[in-house]
Amino acid sequence: MALWLWLLLVALLFLPGPVHSEPHNPVQKLDLDRFKKKVGGDGHFVLVFMAAWCAPCIKELPDLNALYAKYRASGLKMVGVSVDFDGPSAMQPIVNRLKVDFPIFWLGEEALEAYGISGIPLLIFIRNGLEVEKVVGLHSKAFFDDKIETFLTIP
Repeated sequence: MALWLWLLLVALLFLPGPVHSEPHNPVQKLDLDRFKKKVGGDGHFVLVFMAAWCAPCIKELPDLNALYAKYRASGLKMVGVSVDFDGPSAMQPIVNRLKVDFPIFWLGEEALEAYGISGIPLLIFIRNGLEVEKVVGLHSKAFFDDKIETFLTIP
């Protein structure tokens, strides 16, 4: 009987531990001034404005994530911006489920006015701190692939 109990204890040691629900890529709360400093420097930034309740935003996230993976080594800095009223926790389950790799920040309502947002999904292309283009609405992966490739070719 003691051998059976010992074998059971040894087997329990090799079972996986508790399931951790740590986010794949935590949606971080950030104030507008710190966010603008992050995206206001040198480089090619694509700001992706989204919300958890926006079906077109969610639909295009896998394509944008794939394009981020494709162009990251070429200097693309893609940054998500959640404008959900419920804070970072609203977007987090979607980021986890879709395994979005680019950083996502929650700026909330403050971002709407600061960036002149009248509709989402919205992508804002920023080169060396200057806004060069806004693209509103759902678009295909091929559309964004062409946009990003062209965007990155201009220093």
